[in-house]
Amino acid sequence: MKRLFLASLIALSGCAGVAPHALKTLKRSSVSYVIGAEQARNTGEPMIVEEDLVFYKAPVAMADYQPPPQFGSAYPVIRYGMEFLPYGRLKNGDTLYRSDGLRPRTMNGEPVAWDYCIAVDQDGQAYGDAACALGITRRWEPRPENFLEMKAVYKEGSARKELLYGGRSGDTIRVAYREFRGNLAAQAFYQDLVYDLSESSTIRFRGMAIDVREATNSHIRFIVRSGMDSRAQEAPAADKPATGGI
Repeated sequence: MKRLFLASLIALSGCAGVAPHALKTLKRSSVSYVIGAEQARNTGEPMIVEEDLVFYKAPVAMADYQPPPQFGSAYPVIRYGMEFLPYGRLKNGDTLYRSDGLRPRTMNGEPVAWDYCIAVDQDGQAYGDAACALGITRRWEPRPENFLEMKAVYKEGSARKELLYGGRSGDTIRVAYREFRGNLAAQAFYQDLVYDLSESSTIRFRGMAIDVREATNSHIRFIVRSGMDSRAQEAPAADKPATGGI
């Protein structure tokens, strides 16, 4: 019955045509600072952020959605946070996306043998579903609003490093280093750091040099002279000595 139904769809609608649509991996490196420029942050905020990101853009479900049933088949709930990968592009420019493990079930409760896709228009909104290989789209009624959002999905090789300002006590300031890797979902490394500004107004960590211009328990003003792990070139020291109670 299942094969007969799919064959009937082909006969009635013709071949919708699904062109291959490969996943495009992107890379981006960035830092939150400008060498030699003064910056300010509040306590609890990252002073420094350095990122080397490997990612792809994919639609992510922003709410649960239950596709309507069809011909006795039960369709799975698309859950909040579910990510989709591109399967192919339709002739009208819309894209079919699939998610591992997401399959309708027959009247007998068995998962269907064909790959299940959702159809997403060129504005990034989902409006229906299809057997991926056929590309014959069934439109959802009513159509969900703002159900998907295109997001960056981070892959192995991504790294995010942060220095967070923790406030001042006497002559010492507290800084926390934390590092995220892979999908950036969980903290991979954390280290508490304490610097005595009576010894030097320049703090250093992993090759990074930062001139502290002012530090209180609520905020910090600083100038980055060099990036972490030789990421950025050393900037010349300021002509004037540090001020602001240090």
